[in-house]
Amino acid sequence: MNKLITIIGAGPVGAIFALLNKSLNSKILLLESNSENQVRDDKRALALSNGSKFILEKVDIWKELYSKLTPINKIHTSQKGTFGRALMKAEEFDEESLGFVISYGDLITALNKKLSNSKNIEVFYNTKILSFEVNKKKQSLIFEYKLKKKSANCDLLVVADGGRSEINGINIKRTNKSFNHSALVTHIETDIPHSNIAYERFTSMGPIALLPNLNNQYSLVWTGPNDDINNLSKLSNPDFLIALQEHFGERVGNFILCEKRITFPLKQSFISKHPNNNIVIIGNSAQIMHPVAGQGLNTGIRDALVLADCIKKQDANLDIKLMINKFNSIRKIETKNILKLTEFMATIFSNDFVGLNKFRGIALSFLDLIPPIKKRFVKKMSYGK
Repeated sequence: MNKLITIIGAGPVGAIFALLNKSLNSKILLLESNSENQVRDDKRALALSNGSKFILEKVDIWKELYSKLTPINKIHTSQKGTFGRALMKAEEFDEESLGFVISYGDLITALNKKLSNSKNIEVFYNTKILSFEVNKKKQSLIFEYKLKKKSANCDLLVVADGGRSEINGINIKRTNKSFNHSALVTHIETDIPHSNIAYERFTSMGPIALLPNLNNQYSLVWTGPNDDINNLSKLSNPDFLIALQEHFGERVGNFILCEKRITFPLKQSFISKHPNNNIVIIGNSAQIMHPVAGQGLNTGIRDALVLADCIKKQDANLDIKLMINKFNSIRKIETKNILKLTEFMATIFSNDFVGLNKFRGIALSFLDLIPPIKKRFVKKMSYGK
């Protein structure tokens, strides 16, 4: 394939897609709005599935990441105030681990290093997308770089910027749904080691997830109604730790330290009508889901793999529109199923309706007692199928 591929967004999904295609006889242009070093110290925790591990091995950065990863060997899920819990162990499923936790900064730094050593990939940082134009069967992306206007011809345009930009000339129709919930994220320390165990605790103020991290920290994700999360964000650090202890309990010991808290609204979004021309949308630009199952980034990484596979399976006379239609058809099924699953889990596990507590406890016990169902659930979360 001797084509020009332009990618908007050099976050994990856009960068991985570029690296999956570096062996092609094609020029790949990657445009990123941030500076190269802007996110190097970004400590946001990312949960990587075993399926994403396989893809990161394909782009040859897994070994470099390994010292910065925290494996999840067990996942403990429980409902506060009722019986019933589910415990999943990696050895039950013949896996090294059930997933991995890494900071955004560490992942993107490794990807940037690999991109800089790829001869057919050119990366422009600190860019601003201005417009997309189509003239006489040629499509061009107009962008600003170092205060100068530039134009990039592109046989294929891949939008992977997380849905951050509305691009003049590209009509992307999305269906959006607000959960009327928000998420609070921070890093937490306790007085006992985490032992590589992740926790999901369903409480009257929404699910509390603790992901084991480096330096014996946990990454905390607490989701709940907007007002509750807003009130939690305004507490002093000591008062916040007291509230966290009250709702989570003492299974991980005493909470002794928390870092800066960040909140953001939760929504579900997906493309209801794909744009015309040779444009394909992947990652959070294509779908945004509730974080309750940790599937957002992993679904985006699978988007990158499937799109790269669709390109490689075509011959030199690639029919780009046919390839895009094939990609959209393949991804539509998994994306629809994952969106349904995360929406169902958000409804069941993020609300405190009468009777739901008992139902959640029974459901967790049911999951724990029937290995085939547990195995099917873990496979879905790990590989999307």
